[in-house]
Amino acid sequence: MLEWISAQPHQPRPAPPVLLVHGAWHGAWCWAERALPDLAARGLTAHAISLRGHGASPPASRLTTICDYVQDVRTAVAALPQPPVLVGHSAGGYVAQLLMTGRCGPPPALAGVVLLCSSPVSSPAYFLRRWREGAPMVDIRALLRREPAAVRAALFRPDIAAADLERYRQQLVSEPPLVTMTSMLIRPRPSACRTPVLVIAAGDDAIFDLAAQQALAATYRAELFVIPSAPHDIMLDPAWPLAGAAIAQFAVELNRAAKV
Repeated sequence: MLEWISAQPHQPRPAPPVLLVHGAWHGAWCWAERALPDLAARGLTAHAISLRGHGASPPASRLTTICDYVQDVRTAVAALPQPPVLVGHSAGGYVAQLLMTGRCGPPPALAGVVLLCSSPVSSPAYFLRRWREGAPMVDIRALLRREPAAVRAALFRPDIAAADLERYRQQLVSEPPLVTMTSMLIRPRPSACRTPVLVIAAGDDAIFDLAAQQALAATYRAELFVIPSAPHDIMLDPAWPLAGAAIAQFAVELNRAAKV
């Protein structure tokens, strides 16, 4: 069974539950420190899962593909008592896009989807555009080796405490090669999306820049909420409460609209 961490509110608000899906190299642990308690304090029931091969979930195999990650999320959605607001961070946002557009099987019922610092619809096109523009690029090789300087530059603020950086860095894991390959080949079908979407961008995201998030919001006809000066791993950053407030408002508004 997948690792599953939950936080229950003391004073529940009328809103769907929130299901948090991490990005590449992370696990449910990345939501446990700030995001889960924050969302519960806002009156939301919040859950975080670790995809196979991450955290305390069962290992992935060398044949694991991006669609297997989609199936993990589909299984988690089915285990909830009502359709959730699905929050996908980074590559988890790509998994959410594949799920809600039916790219790896029929889409489940979802109250809404939040794409948080998410991968664009086409990562190869995005990185090609960045290369053509001569934009600063993350040192992928150093990041894959989880070198501290590269991890800091890609995911966090420059002034993150050394102890926190090391604690997070030690929990990062590698992705199966087929996951990376299939995520470049299997793309979402935005025209098939029937789910309300909110896009949240970090102003200082070193992985997916603001232009990519603006394009993503336009693609899904979604509201774009930008958090200034925040890094890619916003769920581990002091700026998280701004994201938490936006997610809570989105969830409450979805519940209100469903009753009209």
